[in-house]
Amino acid sequence: MADIERIARRKTALIAYDVCRRALTPPDPARAAAMRPVLDAWVRVIAAARAAGVPVIYTTPVSRADGADVVLLPTDLSVETGVPSLTNGIEGSEGAGFPDEIAPRAEDYVFLKRRPSAFYGTGVGELLRMLRRDTILIGGGATNRGVETSVREAFSADLSTIVVRECCWSGDAAAHAYSLDKSMKMYARVRHLDQVVALLEA
Repeated sequence: MADIERIARRKTALIAYDVCRRALTPPDPARAAAMRPVLDAWVRVIAAARAAGVPVIYTTPVSRADGADVVLLPTDLSVETGVPSLTNGIEGSEGAGFPDEIAPRAEDYVFLKRRPSAFYGTGVGELLRMLRRDTILIGGGATNRGVETSVREAFSADLSTIVVRECCWSGDAAAHAYSLDKSMKMYARVRHLDQVVALLEA
């Protein structure tokens, strides 16, 4: 059983799911302050991944400015809250970029994402196969939406997945907790930042 708490760095990749400015450094001061610990967690895990030679894969959620690539399907939640079922940023906008503290480097990989999954229509899955990576570290937001969707899809693709708890966020605290403590445990290992950094440094 001890082996499940080890990773082969040469077979691992980090997916920084939707770590864009719009989410991590919003203009509202109170919201930005609330997100600062998440950004700090990303700074640490990305640095550890790079030091370990683990590829860093970024996704950012975008739609065209004219909305031609947006399909708003009716859902119970969208009706209840008035929030559209898909809320991407505008492709090419400042908000769709990444905070300076965790900006991609030349050796990293960046994918535009138009649907909730990190894999659907992005090329991330193909990249992992090309790099011969069968283990992913992942975090991002919203925990209970896009991250969980990606974790479930990774499981179906036979990818071993570790979710970095402190790198996840959601506007719904109860759904965030349930996703980390219940839902994703069926498909992944959910670990604290210190544990993941230790795995990368081992």
